[in-house]
Amino acid sequence: MQCLPTIHPTEPIVDKKLSPASSAISAAACDTLTTKDAVTIQTPSLIIESQDGGGLADRHRKALKLWLASCICFILLCPFVAVMCGMNLHARDLAYNPNPPPVPFLGRTILMDVALIDADPSVQTVMLDWTFVGEENSPCGTTNLTGCTNVNIFFDNSNLLVDGADTIRNSNRPTKPIFVHNATALAINDIIANTATFRTNLAMFSPTDRSSSLIFYPFDEYTSQIFVFAQDTVTNERIGIRIARTRGIADGFKTLAYTRPNVEIPPGMLDIIIDIRPGNLVKTFSVTATIAIWLITLMLLLVMLTCVFFGFRQRSEVLVIPVATLFAFTQLRKSMPGTPSGFGDVLDFVGLLPCLALLSLSAAITLGAFILSDPTERTTALSWDLLFATFPKLSPKRWRKEHASLMTGDLESGSGSKA
Repeated sequence: MQCLPTIHPTEPIVDKKLSPASSAISAAACDTLTTKDAVTIQTPSLIIESQDGGGLADRHRKALKLWLASCICFILLCPFVAVMCGMNLHARDLAYNPNPPPVPFLGRTILMDVALIDADPSVQTVMLDWTFVGEENSPCGTTNLTGCTNVNIFFDNSNLLVDGADTIRNSNRPTKPIFVHNATALAINDIIANTATFRTNLAMFSPTDRSSSLIFYPFDEYTSQIFVFAQDTVTNERIGIRIARTRGIADGFKTLAYTRPNVEIPPGMLDIIIDIRPGNLVKTFSVTATIAIWLITLMLLLVMLTCVFFGFRQRSEVLVIPVATLFAFTQLRKSMPGTPSGFGDVLDFVGLLPCLALLSLSAAITLGAFILSDPTERTTALSWDLLFATFPKLSPKRWRKEHASLMTGDLESGSGSKA
């Protein structure tokens, strides 16, 4: 017959003799428990403690492995994602998309290279360089210099920024060329002649309902128009102009050139619209920086409220952060690409300015708290234990205790069935 003593769950028995009254078996069959038997008998509470301790160690090991894997992934993915975004989302060269294609011009045509130099919304200008690279369908050549007549280049003067106050603006056809091209010098490659290139400063316009103002940064959009044609200086006959290549990047802006829509353009002339807007990276960086400014501001306000108004202890180095953050935010704002020189754009009104006001108030209240008291010497500190004591349902220990009680009940029921 097996010896099954009655054991109280809260008292572990180790090398202890049992009285006849505590045993359900006759004293003749089983007087005492041997040391080996006593050691092997464990109460449910000890089993639960050993299992809970093992589970806690397993959780710590799993957390450490997860932390290590997360750190490695973070170190590898962050630079990779940043580099790929910088390479694929940065502003591209000026691209010209003649859609719909212009009517082909069968006569003498000048080929030009157009380079975007700069776009400055603060002064509403777009700077372009025009370079003559050759001709097509032309009798001009080294063997026929008589066919290399000079060419007048005309621009829509309303789209150009002209220096000087003596210029009278009008809506007449342009009669004064902006540049005279010496085709003979280009044909014979005359190094003494002036370079066959010129620069134009085009005005930015605000067509339709676009947000063409720096107040809408970084969602501002601008438009510039190019209308150019050429004539022979001798016969005044039309000479075609074709853009052979476009290039150039405006710092921080995405540009696109296309044929002016819904207008019948005569063959050989150019009527081009240039759209200028901040690049995707500029928008992403600006919005992310604004969100980060708000998060930092809210966290510092919570620190101030916790320490000053509710009397919890806080470290002194944390309390001076709002003062330093006031200067850090202004420097962060200056680092945004293409940002206006002064305050007043949309991001300032919805992000930086209210955050600066809240931080200034927080810094003043936090520093004022040191006049009458020292928040760093208070006895009570806000901690997780205090939070879980206030809200027991949020405490992870509560779930472990409930799990332990369930295991205790299962073990007791199992012991009773065996008995």
